Amino acid sequence: MGLERSEVLAKDLEWFRQQGHAIREPSTPGVSYTRYLEELSEKDPQAFICHFYNTYFAHSAGGRMIGRKVAEKILDKKELEFYKWDGDLSQLLQNVRDKLNKVAENWTRE
Repeated sequence: MGLERSEVLAKDLEWFRQQGHAIREPSTPGVSYTRYLEELSEKDPQAFICHFYNTYFAHSAGGRMIGRKVAEKILDKKELEFYKWDGDLSQLLQNVRDKLNKVAENWTRE
């Protein structure tokens, strides 16, 4: 589906480590946020999907622009893997929209 970003994120973290940067373990706020999202996905799937939609589309659109600027300014034009997508991004985004709409088609307005 093209949603999986952890593998490419791991590649970027490894690149940073090779550049001499320390990669720390997840912080307490990060772990708490992860738990919150896991609980939200079980207790309130509609809210979780809304959050997912906003975050996913922000990272795929605006995030790519930010990633390019960061690469130009401080990474010696190194394009991070997180901002690369397999396939046509517009089509991947449309596929995500279609799947989310399918999931939500039986939800009530409330």
